Amino acid sequence: MGSDTSEASGAAFMPTAASLSRDPVFIEYAAQMLKDSDLADGLSSQQMAQLAAIGQVRTLAPGDLLCDEHEHSDELFIIESGLIEVWIDPAKVGQPGEPRKIATLQVGQTAGELSLLDGGVRSATLRAGPNGARVVAFLHRDVITLCETDTAIGYRLMRNLASVIALRLRLQDMQLYTSE
Repeated sequence: MGSDTSEASGAAFMPTAASLSRDPVFIEYAAQMLKDSDLADGLSSQQMAQLAAIGQVRTLAPGDLLCDEHEHSDELFIIESGLIEVWIDPAKVGQPGEPRKIATLQVGQTAGELSLLDGGVRSATLRAGPNGARVVAFLHRDVITLCETDTAIGYRLMRNLASVIALRLRLQDMQLYTSE
């Protein structure tokens, strides 16, 4: 998520995730960026820096598509700023009806956790909200490598993902009860 320029060689130097995660300035930046995120709950500042070092920041204009329902993807997103709207389109599964917004995700929330975990297709379309959004994207291979390299981080990340999914299932159950 950062780069330095090496004057000695005259070429650009891209720091490794390991070197970034030891940089005190980057550790502070990562802690500020991830401190309120569902995914980083319970991680130390150093561990958040290790996680942030494998992420890629993306800035989206209002209404920009982040990912499309039913596409194959292996990324997880943390919303850093703005809103992400979650849309489903019944026509994409052969059902009648118009596309509808089913949720709005806010700063600190995650999106794409199912595709990250099971490698399946996206279950919804994600679009930037009315004021745009900024997200941090994490590739499956990088998250798994981090989890296998540092099992304390791996345990916490997987536990946090399970908590996010459990909460969403509980909320869906509540909606089913109130819609009857």
